[in-house]
Amino acid sequence: MNVKLLITLSLLLFSQILMAEITVKVDREPIVVDESFHLIFESDRKIDAKPDFSSLANLFTVLDTRHRSNTQINNGKINYSQMWIVTLIANKTGTLGIPSIRFDKELTRPLSINVVAGSSTTKGGATDNVFVDVEVNTKTPYVQAQLVYTLRLYRSIVTNNASLSEPEVTGGQAVINKLGEDSSFETQRNGIRYVVIERQYVIFPQSSGPMTIQPIVFQGQTGGAGGFFSFDRFNQPTSIVKRSKSLEINVKPIPDSFTGDTWLPANQLAIEEQWSVDPSKLEQGEATTRTLTLKANGLAASHLPEIKSNLPDALKQYPDQPEFNESNNADGYIGVRRDKMAIIPTEGGDYTLPAIKISWWNTDTDKMEVAELPERHIHIEDSAVPVPLDNVVEQQATTDQAIATESGNNEKNNLAPITLTKEEPVWKWVSLLLLVLWLLTLTLFWRSKRGTSATDTNEEENISRRKQLKEIQQGCKNNDPKQTQQALLDWAKNHRSDDKINNLNALKEYSDDDFKIKLDELNSCLYGSSALQWDGMSFLKTFESQSFDNKKSKVVNGKLEPLYKT
Repeated sequence: MNVKLLITLSLLLFSQILMAEITVKVDREPIVVDESFHLIFESDRKIDAKPDFSSLANLFTVLDTRHRSNTQINNGKINYSQMWIVTLIANKTGTLGIPSIRFDKELTRPLSINVVAGSSTTKGGATDNVFVDVEVNTKTPYVQAQLVYTLRLYRSIVTNNASLSEPEVTGGQAVINKLGEDSSFETQRNGIRYVVIERQYVIFPQSSGPMTIQPIVFQGQTGGAGGFFSFDRFNQPTSIVKRSKSLEINVKPIPDSFTGDTWLPANQLAIEEQWSVDPSKLEQGEATTRTLTLKANGLAASHLPEIKSNLPDALKQYPDQPEFNESNNADGYIGVRRDKMAIIPTEGGDYTLPAIKISWWNTDTDKMEVAELPERHIHIEDSAVPVPLDNVVEQQATTDQAIATESGNNEKNNLAPITLTKEEPVWKWVSLLLLVLWLLTLTLFWRSKRGTSATDTNEEENISRRKQLKEIQQGCKNNDPKQTQQALLDWAKNHRSDDKINNLNALKEYSDDDFKIKLDELNSCLYGSSALQWDGMSFLKTFESQSFDNKKSKVVNGKLEPLYKT
């Protein structure tokens, strides 16, 4: 028993010695929440292992880790010294514990530090040198309606290596785009002069219900020019972190009183038309280009629907690819969609171009409104002058008179009327017989090839479909929005030949909510006012998970036919 006790005590003592070889300290006290400090580990002997600081992330933000080693030889004796400097930021106040850190087989002693509160991080107090303020134009937006999010960084001191995080939402889904360029100005609060950086974002919530916009985080450094391993609190640069407040948003669903085809929540929406040639001056066969423009304040251009116009059959129309443009102002996005079509009248006459009506929801007045392009009456002139009817009557009367005169002369000479029979040439009958034989041969050949043709057609369609799917996959792997858009539209047109899918917005009608968001992100990259980083593989993953079952899908064997088929 005495031997075992002695061994146990020796092991404990040896463990304490190992732990005591690495000392732990902080560079300054007290520690202020959201301000950086240095946690310093020192050892007087050589340690080859790399320490594991991951346990510090539970209570602190780890900004940086550095290592320094020094070897000296004095009178043949080798002396080692090593130092690890970990730059941390405390995330809360109170007494916080620095856990034991493992250096290979060795552990450091745990350490307790006291973290005190600093100045407010959300409102400019008298002692705030840096703070972040945020606001939104409304806390109760409608689903898919824009939410303008404004952040302002206030600084009364010079900061280096500064950065601001991007806004993120939790509790819901949203498309977030930067709005315009940053602006700067100066202001005073509590007698302190601040330089202010203002940045705006537009947020489009994609689901109704509660949603939280997480705090914006500022990180930077203040202070002077101490040496790399100098811990003089008056000279050493200090890293600081400032956080804005979080914002709670309640996203409202589409109201029951909205009866339009496409949900369009906006501040203002209008439709107008332009003609390359005045339609009231058109002639039969003369072409003109009609441009229909839909402009909405508070909506992305990609969200605007196709402008459909039903023209009389005599006015043939040939639509072009739609154009999308976006701009912005202090109130948010301005989305513009243009649908152009060439119109060629095939017959003269008077025609009525029906009115175009688009229902939308006015987010300012909180009610449904209708943007209308009124009907238009036009007259098309005939391009060819017809033969006068009087000439035809006169020519027929002359012929009748000649026949009557000849008949009368024959009766006077007591002769029977002569009937002239026009003989058909023999070559016409031969030609007719050859035509019948050729048609008969063509019919027999068509019947023999009918089954083979149908099989070949199906195989060609399958090959084409697989090729288009590969092009979509390749565009996503290349992170190429334009390549992916074209491949996706080619695939959709081949898959839905009976439906007119000529833009990504039309494809939404077959998509679930997750893929609608991905389509909006793709449209934002293609037509947005600022460059965005597009994640092609995330888009592809969502695309391949779709069944595209929608009210417009066909019913096959009692089930909706999926749009995505391999």
